[in-house]
Amino acid sequence: MLNVDNALVLMIDVQEKLVSATNAFDEAINAEKIIHGAKILNIPVVVTEQYPSGLGQTVENVAQHFSSNVKMFEKRTFSAVGEENIFSCVEQYGKKQIILFGIELHICVLQTALELLDKGYEVFVVQNASKSRKILDFEIGLNLLKTKGVKILSLEILLFDLLKTSKHPNFKEVQALIK
Repeated sequence: MLNVDNALVLMIDVQEKLVSATNAFDEAINAEKIIHGAKILNIPVVVTEQYPSGLGQTVENVAQHFSSNVKMFEKRTFSAVGEENIFSCVEQYGKKQIILFGIELHICVLQTALELLDKGYEVFVVQNASKSRKILDFEIGLNLLKTKGVKILSLEILLFDLLKTSKHPNFKEVQALIK
C-alpha cells in the first residue's frame, strides 16, 4: 500500500483547544507517534493550525518532535488544499500518497481528503489519530471518506506498512513507538 519514498504526512489542527474540546488526548498521543515515526523514516510532514490565536498552538507532546522535515502553516479554510501556500508546499514535495489525520475529522480532515482525491492523490486517513466532538459526526465523516475511496488505517497498520519488514534499518526504533 504505502511507499515511504512516495509518502507525505499531513497533520490537520492538532491544537490545544481542539484537543481539549474533542477529548482527543489518545489521538494526540497517536499523532505524536506518527510525527516521530515520520522523523525516523525521513518522511516530509506538513502541519496546519486553524486560527492559532484563538485555538492555540499544536499540542506540546506533538510539537516536541518537529524537526527539519516539518513545514507549518496557519490556515483559515477548512480544507488545507484551500490555502494556496499549503497546497503548493504539498505539491513541491512530489509525493502522491498523503497520510492524513487530525481534528475535526468530519470537517477539516474530510474536506482536505476529498480535495486531495480530486487532485489525483492517494489518501490514507489514520482513524485513531483523528477525532470529532460528536461520535455521530465522526462516524458519518469516516463512512463518507470510505465511500469516496480514502483508505482508512490505524497507527499500527500505518507504521508497519511503511516499514514493510522487520529487516528495515529503523524497525526497532519505529516498533518502540507502539510498545
